[in-house]
Amino acid sequence: CCIDEFDKMDDKDQVAIHEAMEQQTISIAKAGIQATLNARASILAAANPMDGRYDRRKTLKQNLNLTPAIMSRFDLFFVVLDEQDERTDLAI
Repeated sequence: CCIDEFDKMDDKDQVAIHEAMEQQTISIAKAGIQATLNARASILAAANPMDGRYDRRKTLKQNLNLTPAIMSRFDLFFVVLDEQDERTDLAI
């Protein structure tokens, strides 16, 4: 599963995906029927820093608008930085 703009996801959606990430199940209650389905999947998510630019003086948590509970579900974090250099940008 690939999710872009993970940081802009509604809180209720983050809570819903938390079950899938932690328990590897999805609970469904519809029309009086309750079921729990297996949800074994890998999640690749992308998020933007809060102020539009990653601040190296801050921690990863301070740069992202994600709860500690959600962040703890990910095994790896990769920070991709775009260094501001007009000469390099023009060469590309």
